[in-house]
Amino acid sequence: MDIKDWIKAARSHKGWTQQQLGEAVGRTKANVGHWETGKHEPKLDLIEAISRETGFPPPALGGVESNVEPALELKKSRMVPVTGSVKGGDDGYLVQDPVPDGFVEYWTGDPQAYALRIKGDSMHPRYRAGEFVVVTPSIEAQPGRDVVVKLTNGKCLLKQLNWMRGDEVQLLSINNGYAPMTISREEVECICRVAGSVGPDSMVF
Repeated sequence: MDIKDWIKAARSHKGWTQQQLGEAVGRTKANVGHWETGKHEPKLDLIEAISRETGFPPPALGGVESNVEPALELKKSRMVPVTGSVKGGDDGYLVQDPVPDGFVEYWTGDPQAYALRIKGDSMHPRYRAGEFVVVTPSIEAQPGRDVVVKLTNGKCLLKQLNWMRGDEVQLLSINNGYAPMTISREEVECICRVAGSVGPDSMVF
């Protein structure tokens, strides 16, 4: 599949317009239009960002394997359970509704993967109301990736992992609504990697 056709397929998989895809990867609607007509071709880091944001498996790039997801992540499409809903609270923490809903289909080899439905617009434009974020606990989170952080006090965060140094971890806000948060590793129960997200119409029962 050509890159231009892959971008169209990835955008359709997510149910996004060209404008929405552009916003998700920091580009314009015109940029996306040029990619999809083949006028320009995005660089590898943008291809990886498109795959990550849409939850669509990356293309084969001239025989060179993309590093957007580890090999474990690309093994097969599986039905990932939706374990509940989350929304951003006024204090920056997630408000969780642990009632399971159904399943979403996602390309992952992690048998522990689960999905969370986004409620409200506190994480817009990265995540929109009704979308599902897919979390892969078995795959190590790396700086620069979105993560679900569970704290020892029972609270939960959906943030971007900025760095881990010694006994501290720094997290960045998804929508820039809060200052960077630096916390002790002793406060952290687990940091789970967000593999990507899928559209509101992806759930099956």
